Amino acid sequence: MRLKEIIRNTNFYFLFFFLFLFFYYLLIFDSSLYYHYYQPIFLFDKTYLKEFLLYPGGPVELITQFFFQFFYFNLLGAFFISALSLSIFIIVYKFIKKIGDFKYSLILSFLPVSLLLIIQNHYSSPLMLTVKYLFALIFFLAYVKISNRYKIFIIPLSCLIYYILGGWAYLFYVILCMSHELFFSRDERKYIYAGFSVVVYLIYPYIAARYLFMITLKEAYLYIVAYRFYSWPFYFNPNLCFYLFFLSLPMLKMGLFVYLKYIKVKVKKQNKLLARFHHISAQSIFIILAAVLILTFSFDLREKKKNQIDYLAEQGRWNELLNISRGVGDYNVLINFNVNRALYHTGQLLDNLFDYPQMMGDDGLFIENFSRPMAIATSDLYFDLGHIKAAQVWAYEGLTKFGYNPRILKRIVVTNIINEKYVDTKKFLDILDKSISHKKWVKHYRNYLFNELLIKSDSLIQSKRKLIPKSDFFIAISEDSYVDLIELLKENENNKMAFEYLMAYYLLAYRLEDLPEYLDKFKKLSYRKYPRHIEEALLLIRFISPSKDVKIDYSINQQTIEQFEQFNSILSKFENKVKAKEALRRGFYNTYWYYVLYIKP
Repeated sequence: MRLKEIIRNTNFYFLFFFLFLFFYYLLIFDSSLYYHYYQPIFLFDKTYLKEFLLYPGGPVELITQFFFQFFYFNLLGAFFISALSLSIFIIVYKFIKKIGDFKYSLILSFLPVSLLLIIQNHYSSPLMLTVKYLFALIFFLAYVKISNRYKIFIIPLSCLIYYILGGWAYLFYVILCMSHELFFSRDERKYIYAGFSVVVYLIYPYIAARYLFMITLKEAYLYIVAYRFYSWPFYFNPNLCFYLFFLSLPMLKMGLFVYLKYIKVKVKKQNKLLARFHHISAQSIFIILAAVLILTFSFDLREKKKNQIDYLAEQGRWNELLNISRGVGDYNVLINFNVNRALYHTGQLLDNLFDYPQMMGDDGLFIENFSRPMAIATSDLYFDLGHIKAAQVWAYEGLTKFGYNPRILKRIVVTNIINEKYVDTKKFLDILDKSISHKKWVKHYRNYLFNELLIKSDSLIQSKRKLIPKSDFFIAISEDSYVDLIELLKENENNKMAFEYLMAYYLLAYRLEDLPEYLDKFKKLSYRKYPRHIEEALLLIRFISPSKDVKIDYSINQQTIEQFEQFNSILSKFENKVKAKEALRRGFYNTYWYYVLYIKP
């Protein structure tokens, strides 16, 4: 009997749908990667809170930031995002049931949710879109429940709803209210209420733009998300699916109105409860199967891998990064950049540099050539190199682009500790301490303040202090980025990463004439032999300039010599190098010779 009661209750099917979404976002989508992509933070701070209260739509975005910070934990993130989707599903279902007892109420209610699943299945989709949609639905339900006699007084108070939601979400709310009045209200004043709602929508954004907030008229009426979400790395694009998502419910309401008004076919209640239960079960099975197909075909595995690679780079999990990078099909400059870092940290940079196609040449080493959006990644590189001043400069540069970003704030804290600037360290620790998610990290580094004995036990900080250049220099001009490497080597000839990156730069930039000057450093840095790509470059120098005398400390591996002979042998069989490309790619795609002939920008 209890089982029958469970089956009769549609909440059972909603729970099953929630569990399905929860495990999807937990195991496949990985909500912690969603957090990593946006790096959200919520600070219990007046200045921070005030920033969200200075424009319509800010209050909902503030609420979103509060919950978004918990996506740092995959389990909590999967729970929240599944709960959001389920809440929208239930609200739409309750509204449709209020209109009429339709045979396919569950499936009809799933239509807007299906579009939401497509949108939310991309890491670049801002979470605030889903939250704004949910809030608009909640306000709409409240409007529906208001007695008709009070609506003429309540509608003007929607200025508060406008302030909470912002332009586009408020327009969605107004369309819901207006269509409800026109299609389903029996009150003779429904046209007045509908028209009044439209008038209010036209007036409030105008007043907001002209007299209350520092926003444009376009933002006042059609604000969706902040401008920073339209540029790198987010690239938010309000495409057709986005507009269909917001228009689906009004269109569904219109379709139901036509169905009830003109087709005049209403579903009668089933006499047999068992048949009714089977009918609901069939709809639920259809919805789950549809959700599986939607999530499968809309999920971009390459996007996930790109996000994973950046996450693993932040964590310093270099071997995992290299394994995942092999499964990414299309070229990406940020992946290229992080793969190069991973190759160094795993001791493979000058042996396996060309395992990943270096399509951008030396720009794949120095990603600051792509300006401020790459500030975080550039700061990471200079921190690796021990160029702490440059790492900090790029971290501050990142603040101008991303604002309160925990990854940047943490970098500034650590670089200030390395530079023994404890007053500045405390300022940024105090900022991070206002965030729930980072209190443990703050507590750890707060113990370092003015405590040199504790700092001496930190191997990372000590190793970076040893690499800090004594002279004050920093070349921030993209085309001269490699000059920093030269200066770092002058300051500390044992800076192995600076040395290997300089060698990699000379290879990628095809500056073979500069390589011989640094060949003696391989022996000084205790290399047992020349790395593979250095050998390949030396053979190429001999081939191009046979009369040039290059002093070497190690003999070139015989296998490398034989490979070079095979390469030239295959190349000589073709009239030109273009025709030889496919034949050479099979066995020599990861050699320096192939890079010079076919990949070098």
